[in-house]
Formats: sequence, C-alpha cells, structure tokens
Amino acid sequence: MGLSKTICRNILVLVVIFGVISACKGQKHKTTIDKGLGISYLDSLRADKNIPGISAAITVDGSLVWEYGSGYSDMSQKKEASSHTLYRIASVSKLITTAAIAKMVQNNAISFSDDANQYFRISDNEISIARILSHTSGIRHYYYNEKIENYPHYDKVSDAVEIFIDDPLESAPGEKFRYSSFGINLIGAIIEKKSKQSFEDFVQENVLRPLKMNHTFMREPKSSKDLSVFYESDQSVVSEIDLSYNIPGGGMYSTVKDLVKLGDAFLQNSYLKEDIKNQLFTNAKLNNGEEVTYGLGWIVQKLKDGSKVYYHDGHMDGTHSILAIYPKFNTSISIISNKGSNFGVTEALELFCKVNTIDNCPEIIADNTNDPELIMKTFQNLSSGFQDFQSAIGTKDRPKIEGLISDTFKSGLWPNKNTFTDFLMEIGNEFEVFEQDFTVRGLENGENAFVKTIRFQNKYPNKSWFLKYVLNDSQWSIISIGEYN
Repeated sequence: MGLSKTICRNILVLVVIFGVISACKGQKHKTTIDKGLGISYLDSLRADKNIPGISAAITVDGSLVWEYGSGYSDMSQKKEASSHTLYRIASVSKLITTAAIAKMVQNNAISFSDDANQYFRISDNEISIARILSHTSGIRHYYYNEKIENYPHYDKVSDAVEIFIDDPLESAPGEKFRYSSFGINLIGAIIEKKSKQSFEDFVQENVLRPLKMNHTFMREPKSSKDLSVFYESDQSVVSEIDLSYNIPGGGMYSTVKDLVKLGDAFLQNSYLKEDIKNQLFTNAKLNNGEEVTYGLGWIVQKLKDGSKVYYHDGHMDGTHSILAIYPKFNTSISIISNKGSNFGVTEALELFCKVNTIDNCPEIIADNTNDPELIMKTFQNLSSGFQDFQSAIGTKDRPKIEGLISDTFKSGLWPNKNTFTDFLMEIGNEFEVFEQDFTVRGLENGENAFVKTIRFQNKYPNKSWFLKYVLNDSQWSIISIGEYN
C-alpha cells in the first residue's frame, strides 16, 4: 500500500513537472497588432526612398497578421500596389533554391558534403555543395559591366552554366567569402541533373506546391494582371530583360504573401527537419576557422539581445526585396519594391516591431568603437579589396592614398572632410552592407575593380554610398566614391 502511494505521488510529481515543461516550451511572445502603425511606417519608407510602389507582409506563428501595399504598381495606370502585387524578387530567389536543395538532402538524394564536380566539372579542387551555398566556393559572381543582355535565352538551368563553368576559381574553396549568384545557379543545375527533372518542375513539385506558393514563378508571367511595372531611379520604366540565365540565383517572381509562406516553412519542422535547418542556420567557416555571415543559403544576423534573425535580400534594376525570419517571435517578414533601393533587415525588424507594438525593437550588432585600426580592419572584412589598405594607413604611403581618396570626393558630398579616414572617424563604423561585390572589367589599365555599397546606420540611415577600388601594381586604391539617393 505504501509502495502504491509512493508510486502515485511520483507519477503526480512527474505529471506536474511535465506540464510545466510543456507550458514553457509552448510559451509564446504575446504582442498586440496595430495595423495602422505598420501602414504609416511603410508609407514613410516608400516616401523616404522615393519608391513608386512597395508591398509587405508579416506572419506570426504561421498566420498572416498584416499585409499592405503602398504607392503604385503601375504609375501610368494609377494601379495601387498591394500584397498581391507580383514583383521580381532578385536574390531572394536563392532561398527558394535553398529550400529545393535542402529537400533533396532530407530525402537522401544528395548531401551538403557532396563534391559538385561529380555533377559538373568546375575545378581540380573538391567543392562541396555546402561551400557553394555559403559563398565560400571561389566560384565567381557577375562582372559589373558584364553584358547580360547579350546572353541567349536558356530553356534549361543546366545549360546556363556555360557562362561561368570554364572560368577559374577566384580563390581556393574555403579560403575566402565571395558572394556568387553563379554558384547558386550551379546548385539549380545540380538539382536538375540529379533529379532528372527540369529545375522548374522540381521546384514546383517540392517547394511551391507543398507550401501553396501559388503566385511564385520561375519566369516572368507576362499575362498576370498583378505583375508590377519596374522602374529606374529616375522612375522611367526598366527595359525588358531575359533572366533565364539566372533563375536559381535571382530570376524569380513572387509576392510578399508567398514569400512569408516560404519563411514559415523554415520556421516550422513540418517541411524541413530540425537537423537540416540547423545546418542552414549555422555560420559557415573558412578553412582558417573564421566564421562568415552566411549559413547555407541564409544570411545569419546576430542581434544585440542575443537572438538571431535569418534573411536574404535582393537588388537589381527595378526591384529590391527582403525575406527575414525571426525565430524569437516565430515571425516571417517580407518587403518588396518596384524600384532598386537599400532597405534591409533593419527595416524589416522595424516594420515587425511597429505592427506588433514592440517598443524595444531588436537591433543588429554593430561595433561602436572609434579605434582607427579596427575601423580599417572592418573595411578589410567587407571586401578583399582592402587587404593592403590598413597597412598603408599610417605608413609613408598614407599621404598618397589619402590624396587619391580626397581627389575623388565630390564637392558637398563629404562636408568639410578631406580624407576617407577623417570621414570614417566622424561617421563611426555602424554600417550595413546591402550589396555584395561586383567585379568591373574593361578599365584602361586592364585591371579589375570592385564595387561595394555601404549604408551607415547611425547618422545617415536613408543614404548609401558606393566605393569603387582597383588593384594597381599589387596595391588596392579607391578610384571613385559616390552617393546613392
């Protein structure tokens, strides 16, 4: 009898403990939705960026809690933008490709550790699929002045790899982070070859249809009444372009409502298993052990409260896009515009906080030190182009380099500042990079140059600058600095 009481008492204790644990696991951050605050924020963002039309959507716990369109999807027809507006999504396409390859891994059809050379001969070096997804493979990106309009139309993704497949690697696999849309195009081609289906059919069957993304397309759906017009910075209409050369890496079309469905799929365990997602969301490392900002397909952004947000943005003529997921609040956020712009993860989080009336909005981690050496190191990390820049500052070459930089400054662009280093010290080094490097060829000296776009968040959140620098006699030098409005 005593034993029975003891057993019952222990069972009762276990039930209570289990109930507490279950309650803790199921505990969610409760928020109050204020749709009006979100509307005001997006309207202001559109006005600040001078964007014709912009749309956004937010889900929490898998349910759509807010959607809105501001401005016009077609200015000439005064057609209003909405959450149904269909946009080019540029590099956010990479997340759909990531979902497709992750599904293959989950089905044991392929492995992240597989050598890509077994599908397409790229290099004598082994290049894992994981290296390609984390942009550490060495495969090149577009050249800045590459005449993509001269590319032929491609019916198959695997045919488009001819553009880059014979080009040498820019670095050994794992040696450097180097953003590469062509690398993701190769992932699409591998999916095509391994599945024995077209990339489009595989994505339709394994991503779009299961997630009910019924308004996402691999190629431009010209007959769609919801398709936006796309605009240049002067609000003229962007010329038509055939994106068949770059479908997996940047050629798809979608809506904000479809993209948050994709984000939700990465938040839940019903579409991808937790062990697969853990690999996607873990910072990749270089051969020397240094972490890069990417996991597999996703950018991993640490926040000041210790949490993380995962995202990808996209930028091309006539569009700018972002899809962000924030596990702390089990939320998915998407914003897309019909003109190139520079909003990013900061704006996505701010929009989420406005809609959910969160006063202390999480901020991305940025180093606030004013130490000149660390600032120079930071800029080195932003681009391999500054490898010699830090060592040059403070040496006998400093006046020469500062003179070169100051000569490129346009009148009024950098008020009362004559040198790049002085400007950095004034502005601080809290910044966000929203475009990756583009290689520029065809310079008079025959060398390559690179362009990096940077936005400083603390003093000029609505302005961005591009820095173009060139390698001359093994010395990197800035050759132009300009401002994006």
